[in-house]
Amino acid sequence: MNEATINDDQPNNDFQCHHIFPDGFRCGSPRMRDEQFCYFHHDSRRPVVRPHERLARRSTFSLFTPTSHDAIQESLGELLIRIAANDIDPRRAGLLLYCLQIASANLRVAQKTQQTQTPPEPDSN
Repeated sequence: MNEATINDDQPNNDFQCHHIFPDGFRCGSPRMRDEQFCYFHHDSRRPVVRPHERLARRSTFSLFTPTSHDAIQESLGELLIRIAANDIDPRRAGLLLYCLQIASANLRVAQKTQQTQTPPEPDSN
């Protein structure tokens, strides 16, 4: 008996992945060099250890547009809650915090510029 009859009449292919699906068919992808399996079925592709972290990277939520100090504070509060609950990827949280820091600094500069350009009101005594 040859290998084709043992493996559901699939031809012997030394360059084909050795993974067998539950329905008995063999994976048709080429295997990696000096390995028995393709990239997808190789054991180096382990499942995500903490799937919650993967979901945290894809979660969506809204922040206030940072046009005032109150809006920035509200956004900081929202981020704080999500960081504490581990609902947001730490790198993403860091980027958002950095953006809020820049917005806060820009808002301070804009307010100082506006104060210096506004002429003082004359005393009416």
